[in-house]
Amino acid sequence: MEPEKVISIPIRELPHLKVLLAGWYNFLKESYDQKTITQNEFKDALKSNVVYNIDQDQVEVLLAGKESLLQSFRKSLS
Repeated sequence: MEPEKVISIPIRELPHLKVLLAGWYNFLKESYDQKTITQNEFKDALKSNVVYNIDQDQVEVLLAGKESLLQSFRKSLS
């Protein structure tokens, strides 16, 4: 079983947060439709944490999932 990882993505403006979360959802939906992730992995990955970093005055999104899933998402962003 592949270990779970977390990536942190800093967000400068709240509209960027909406775009990122929409992209994450679409990526997960496509992965689920292509049967590369299970239903439970899909549900678990949707639970993204949003954190406010008071020291840097910025919002960060924490995306969790298998390392291969997160790497695929990073590739899809570039």
